[in-house]
Amino acid sequence: MRRISGSLLPAFALLVLAGCDGSGTPAGPGMPSIDLDDGGGVIASATGGGRYLLANTFDVQFAFSAVQHASGKVMGNFHHKLDTGAGTFDFKGEVTCLAFDPVENRAWIGGVITHNHSTDPFYQSNSVFEVGQDAWFRVVDYGEGENSTQPDRTTFVGFENTPGIPTSEFYCATKPWPLGDLRTHPVTEGNIQVNIR
Repeated sequence: MRRISGSLLPAFALLVLAGCDGSGTPAGPGMPSIDLDDGGGVIASATGGGRYLLANTFDVQFAFSAVQHASGKVMGNFHHKLDTGAGTFDFKGEVTCLAFDPVENRAWIGGVITHNHSTDPFYQSNSVFEVGQDAWFRVVDYGEGENSTQPDRTTFVGFENTPGIPTSEFYCATKPWPLGDLRTHPVTEGNIQVNIR
């Protein structure tokens, strides 16, 4: 894995802030399990975990589990971590909104930061990354095994007040998905599953 040098750190920070889309339970590092049923019946879910390369360079570990109940309630959590070269980018969050495209097997996951364990000073000093701020990402499930047309894909994490996307709720409501899977990254290890019942 390559590290982000000091000269590349400002560009990487811009990628995080502006390029993240405007942009059972998987086990991930420190990933809490969630109760997948509130008695209202799960009608859709998105789960996954593994690794992908951000900008074909930075090895990102991720894990998430998100469900939507017939009652309208959403539940879940997510964790994204990588080495920036100046420390770590390490965030956990709770899912607060979900949206799905059942035809294309896409999911938009929005939430709120519950833990910022980052050691990179940039992610410790900016209020956008504080606990309680919104964060989001989107995924697509391209199938399993012989039924897979290509690797599953995910975006990096977007954060509150990204230009054009002020909140997680706005992100889930507008469901941005640029043509050609723009700003998504193929999963290099692991899997994503999107299920709509």
